[in-house]
Amino acid sequence: MIDASAFNFDAMKEAVGIDPFAQETNKYAEDNRFYKLGKDKNGNGAALIRFLPDSEKGMIQKLFKVNTTITKNGKKRFVSEFSPSSIGQPCPFQEEWQKLWNAGDKDGAKLFGRGIKYIANIKVLKDPANPANEGKIFLYEMSGAMKDKVQNAVDPSEQDRSLGAQPKQLFNPLAGNSFRLVAKKGANGQINYDSSEVVTEVTSIYNSVDDALNDIKNNTHKLSDLIKPESFMPYNKLQDKLRWVTFADVETVTPTGGLTAEAAVATAPVVEVQPAVASIATAPVQTQPVAVAQAKPASNSLDDLLNGLV
Repeated sequence: MIDASAFNFDAMKEAVGIDPFAQETNKYAEDNRFYKLGKDKNGNGAALIRFLPDSEKGMIQKLFKVNTTITKNGKKRFVSEFSPSSIGQPCPFQEEWQKLWNAGDKDGAKLFGRGIKYIANIKVLKDPANPANEGKIFLYEMSGAMKDKVQNAVDPSEQDRSLGAQPKQLFNPLAGNSFRLVAKKGANGQINYDSSEVVTEVTSIYNSVDDALNDIKNNTHKLSDLIKPESFMPYNKLQDKLRWVTFADVETVTPTGGLTAEAAVATAPVVEVQPAVASIATAPVQTQPVAVAQAKPASNSLDDLLNGLV
């Protein structure tokens, strides 16, 4: 068995009217690296997945994401993009947030606030809605609540341990726990993943160490690539999207007053309202994946790490 702490966890839309640019703005929807759980007409869906380390033993990467939805004159526009403020670089949406916040327009500022997302590699084991996904490795974007669910399973609190909770091996491909991803539409009409849970049975999803190594090395996505500057949309392109989503391409307006903010229903994170800062460019640089558990020194190679699982 592998101790989860051996992994370095620190290293770890809708169509908007008929405007064709609406599809261009939603980069996430077009990025086929990311897994999208299929849902029925009632918003319900389920799949069985296994979390995996990447080829650099990365587990989970924290990123900031902008989800801005504005409606004007019955027309809705939506932008969803990872923010370069994730690595301390300037972001037009964060600058707009800061400008409005400093001016005392907190409601207007919330339109442009960034949310926190957590990215991990997963292997899809069962996907009844889209069987073609089975056996494939994707990136999976998690909310803070989902990340907490994963973290609490891997590293239970002292209180949970006192009640008998045992650490689960969610990132162990050879002797670990799979994860049941469940989406349901709540009473408020929004999709939630509250019923998602860890599978208690310990299983291997590969026939051998070599199979696991080959799949992880060749098919997982390096989380460190997500925080390279070139992974984010250039500043000028984000400026174009800011102008578009605020209808500034139609007329010069300030995105407050007559504009109506609507929450991005399923994937929009809770807006992270922060005290005003001098400059977004001075935000702390996120150079390491997010902490999920206290890490012990990891093996020198993924081969050593996986060979220790059997």
